[in-house]
Amino acid sequence: MPSVFCNMSSFSDNNFAKRLSELNNTQQSIQTLSLWLIHHRKHSKTIVQVWFREMQKVPPNRKLTFMYLANDVIQNSKKKGPDFARDFGSVLPDAYKDAIKYAYLLICII
Repeated sequence: MPSVFCNMSSFSDNNFAKRLSELNNTQQSIQTLSLWLIHHRKHSKTIVQVWFREMQKVPPNRKLTFMYLANDVIQNSKKKGPDFARDFGSVLPDAYKDAIKYAYLLICII
């Protein structure tokens, strides 16, 4: 069994926020957290709320990683049900605006 499944600890807001703080821009990091979230899909509303709250706090250079995570969760949870697509759908427009705002500022500075 892959090591990613050996650490399917219980879900809590704080546990998820900690995992988000440790998320990096590698495929392995994104997929590992995505699998953990899909495993805890019954908490999809809370997961999306915490994801959006934490995304708004991170520096601009980490926002894209959060978007990659949301995409991975949505794409890979389709077979399990519409929960993540529905719940992320309610915050993605504002999340994109937030991410784009910082990307635009970085482009203007350069």
